[in-house]
Amino acid sequence: MALINGFITVFHPLTISLLLGGTIVGIVFGAIPGLSAFTALAIMLPLTFTMEPVNGIAFLVAVYVGGCSGGLISAILLGIPGTPSSIATCFDGYPMAQKGQAKKALGVAVLFSFVGGIFSAIVLTYLGPLIAQVALRFSPYEYFAVILLALTTVSSLSAGNIVKGLLSCLLGVSLAFVGIDKLSSYTRYTLGFGQFDAGFNLVPLLIGVFAVSQIMETAAQRNTKEATSCVVIPQTDKVKGFGISFKEFVAQLPNAIPSALIGLVIGILPGIGGNVSNLMSYAYVKKRSKTPEKFGTGFLDGIVASETANNATIGGALIILLTLGIPGDNATSMILAGFQLHGIAPGPLLFKTSAALVYAIFAAYILANIIMLIGEFFGLPIFAKVLCVPTEFLLPIVIAFCFVGSFSANNRVFDIMVMILFGIIGYVLKKFKYPLAPLVVGFILAPLLEENLRRSLMRTNGSFIPILTSPIAALFLILTCVVIVLTVRNELKDAKKKTNPSDAILD
Repeated sequence: MALINGFITVFHPLTISLLLGGTIVGIVFGAIPGLSAFTALAIMLPLTFTMEPVNGIAFLVAVYVGGCSGGLISAILLGIPGTPSSIATCFDGYPMAQKGQAKKALGVAVLFSFVGGIFSAIVLTYLGPLIAQVALRFSPYEYFAVILLALTTVSSLSAGNIVKGLLSCLLGVSLAFVGIDKLSSYTRYTLGFGQFDAGFNLVPLLIGVFAVSQIMETAAQRNTKEATSCVVIPQTDKVKGFGISFKEFVAQLPNAIPSALIGLVIGILPGIGGNVSNLMSYAYVKKRSKTPEKFGTGFLDGIVASETANNATIGGALIILLTLGIPGDNATSMILAGFQLHGIAPGPLLFKTSAALVYAIFAAYILANIIMLIGEFFGLPIFAKVLCVPTEFLLPIVIAFCFVGSFSANNRVFDIMVMILFGIIGYVLKKFKYPLAPLVVGFILAPLLEENLRRSLMRTNGSFIPILTSPIAALFLILTCVVIVLTVRNELKDAKKKTNPSDAILD
């Protein structure tokens, strides 16, 4: 009944208009490399000052939903993740677009973005406070174990050449240590350059590794016919609806459900977010697949895993925000600022003192997902036409957006130089067949892993025993060991098949 009253509150012409406008703004920002949901929220936050609390918070939630989903557009069409939460979408979305299946890839991504969002909305509405209380029991021990488990996904993302994958990951981990140490405030590995004190920002690194390296690779093929001509989508890409039948949709549910759960759990844990959940779910689905070799070649399962997880993360982040007043990621920190702007304090008492507002936010979140689904569905033909723009026109536009996105991260010209540097590094790594995903995973997770390990050791006076004896942490550490053992076993099995082709035929 409370949720119905929330829908009644939201079904006002002004609120619906704000939801529509916020979702579209979010999609546009998410689709532009470097301009994430956080950027959109930071720009739109001052506009909510004169709004009613319901309208202001609903608008910010809509921008958040649109921003997280919009990243799939550039990830699939250009192979450049619009946001960090769409990194894994590139792995299979872009190969599908190159095969002339851009509309199908976009359709499936949009549909399962909606599935992930609605799943997390249901959990947010009915189980949010209960789940938040469980998450509140997580200490640095549990965070360390969870992040260590997430880091082991690197092995899955580099199947076929685990050594190169681990080297790529170690490079990312090493780069994450540059700058001021958060706990001791000492500078590390800055080589005396003041610009390095703040470390490398994720946005220019991400744009450089994925976007600039892709542009350099395309430019290197400039003399080929394929690189200079218009990329026309073949007639086989004429799809109906979302490009997937009901039977195919049902067949993808075993991938979507665990991906949604992974996204939800990661969203609830503060400070991790969609940057990690999309990679974790992709790795999980790939590991349990009967055909893991198809991942990275244009396989629907990979798109389903990534997009379901990163949108389910939104609901998880909102759970921890509304029930405990803790922002789950950078984007929800801006929504928290929106609450404070209107003199509202999120937390356990919010459900008692402002229940009508809470359920109106739930309703707004559900409606924002519906608007996102409809808006991106009708935009599929328009999005797909990007592939028909000649590269001599498209690449300068993409480069311009890359420069703007990198600069807007911290308003530093230095970040543009960082973007170019990592573009060169990414291009060299691709040339020598080193996977790029482990580098990004290592860069994102290393600071979190180090911080929680050091906090744990501070609490235990340097002893690992309390970490190992914590039930939840022990569970995640055991899962980490299982993942490592299974990965090594699979690698040895694949190596044996390569050396003994006759065994592979018998298998």
